[in-house]
Amino acid sequence: MKSISGICVLAFFTCIFAFAQEQSAIPYQANDSMMVTVVLRHLQENPVDSIQTRIMKQGFYEKINRSHARILSWNVVMGIGQIITLRFKPEYTRAVNQVFKCGAWGGFRTEFYPTYDFMPIYPVMLEKEKKLNSEK
Repeated sequence: MKSISGICVLAFFTCIFAFAQEQSAIPYQANDSMMVTVVLRHLQENPVDSIQTRIMKQGFYEKINRSHARILSWNVVMGIGQIITLRFKPEYTRAVNQVFKCGAWGGFRTEFYPTYDFMPIYPVMLEKEKKLNSEK
């Protein structure tokens, strides 16, 4: 059984390495900012009005407005809560984290995910897919 799992792990890393090699053909422009997607999950034992009152008393909206982050999108997702995508310079990571620790905790359960913009990559992948499928 261990040899089967070892083979699976080896195959997985081989695929990842091959994919990483393919990625070098995708145009990339470095910049000095990073993106993070924040999921604010509603604490369902609290009604929305009490959640909003709590985070407003904590100054969440003003804190995020004054932060070093630019809000790229902010969506309410039924059954989940809110999803916010932010862009900021890496040196402001702690300050942006503090906005959520001091402003949203108690109203939401927070989750943070490093994010990148796939839109510049999509056309390249679409062309590769078309080429791959036309070779069949």
